[in-house]
Amino acid sequence: MIHAKTRSREEGIGVAAGVAEKSVGAMRLWLGAWVVGVNWEVVRWYVARLGDGGDEPLGIVALVAAVLMTPRAVWRARMSNTALVLSAGLALVAVVGSGFVPMLVRGGLVAGALGVVIAGGGGAWGRAGLLGLSLPLMATAQFYAGYPLRVLTAELGRPLLWLAGVATERSGVLLSWAGGEVVVDAPCSGVRMLWVGVVLACGLAAWRRAGVGKTAALLVLGVGGVVAGNAVRAAVLFLTESGVWPNAAWVHETVGAVIFGAVEMGLWVWAGRGKGEERRVKGERAEVGGWRLGRGFMWIGWVSVGVAVLVFGGAVGNRARGNGASAVAENAVEAEAGWPEFFEGAPLMPVGKSERLGDMVGGLAGETRVFTQSGRVVLLRRLRAASRTVHPVADCFRAWGFRVAGQRLVKDEGGVLWSEFEAERGAEFWRVRERWRDERGKVWTDVSAWWWAAQGAEARGPWWAEAVMVRGDEVRS
Repeated sequence: MIHAKTRSREEGIGVAAGVAEKSVGAMRLWLGAWVVGVNWEVVRWYVARLGDGGDEPLGIVALVAAVLMTPRAVWRARMSNTALVLSAGLALVAVVGSGFVPMLVRGGLVAGALGVVIAGGGGAWGRAGLLGLSLPLMATAQFYAGYPLRVLTAELGRPLLWLAGVATERSGVLLSWAGGEVVVDAPCSGVRMLWVGVVLACGLAAWRRAGVGKTAALLVLGVGGVVAGNAVRAAVLFLTESGVWPNAAWVHETVGAVIFGAVEMGLWVWAGRGKGEERRVKGERAEVGGWRLGRGFMWIGWVSVGVAVLVFGGAVGNRARGNGASAVAENAVEAEAGWPEFFEGAPLMPVGKSERLGDMVGGLAGETRVFTQSGRVVLLRRLRAASRTVHPVADCFRAWGFRVAGQRLVKDEGGVLWSEFEAERGAEFWRVRERWRDERGKVWTDVSAWWWAAQGAEARGPWWAEAVMVRGDEVRS
């Protein structure tokens, strides 16, 4: 009888423990659903950005991987009150920032809130990285990091070219030698390749339940390998475009694919070294946000809240200042026209804003005018300040559902470099070339290079962004 009562009591305790475990797991799921629900505006922005062509659509893969690679023990573990408050606080700051805080910052706050929900156990830093990389970062990364990475790629490529018997000099992203010049163009920045490499490093860290040390090592190897591989790619591009290796244009892409594959294989082998570092999670010791397990996450979380508050305050201030600045700029436009009547030797005819193309580019930053000229469209933007809101015309075409391809550098009849691309949607086709310049004749072929140059102490505006668009099948020839 005593043994029967003991077994009954043990069974009752087991059932109660099972129910408690399920309720703890359900609490995390409910908290995650609440974070997403109250930030539905951010979710809609996230989905729209993933499909606009300007950002990496595979970000959703990183998001799903972060959730699926969360150990079952973490879902079963209790969340401390500190973690609950932190997760809810980050989510609410994102909500309050509506209309003031940039959407990417709000998306980062939501990712941080979800990161607290799935924090704990081995691989936590890898999962945190995947959550951050799931955000639509590509356009922003191209804007800020594109030009510096091109400069780094060009500089690292010079020793490789020297080994191949070609002595070069670098000026910005221009490599010159006795036989001519080659530009390390925007696609050679390697931003997209770098994103994939970092995602793989974080994914391997999460899969292997790696601690912070091994996660950091994987990230260093991933970033270093991609940067080095991109330098080799740029050197091959120089050799093919300069004619040192004639009729070998295919080598550029082939070498890039081989190098990238080798880097990723090296990451895979490194991640597999040693035993997995999964930490067992039990009871109170597993509390996410507890001193033993989540100390680093808590510090990062609270710092994120502080930064979010500062960004929020700065955004409100900028908005207030911006309203006044807009009125001044509008009056300045009325007082000073300053728009050219000729472009490349031919007269310009203004296009009304009611026309379709005028509507399409209406969201571009700066003072914008659209003209027609000899069967083509000329878009001019006058930029009085360097701002992140300035983006290339290619983004407008992507937003309107065009497929943008064939990005390259071309020279006009005067020998001036332009960036060029082709945009296609069904039967509609455009060939577009674009550049940025100042009033002293300095020219840039991408927005990142222009923005960094505009940060210099001697840089003076206004600047001009010029785009020439030709429509129709006749430009295919």
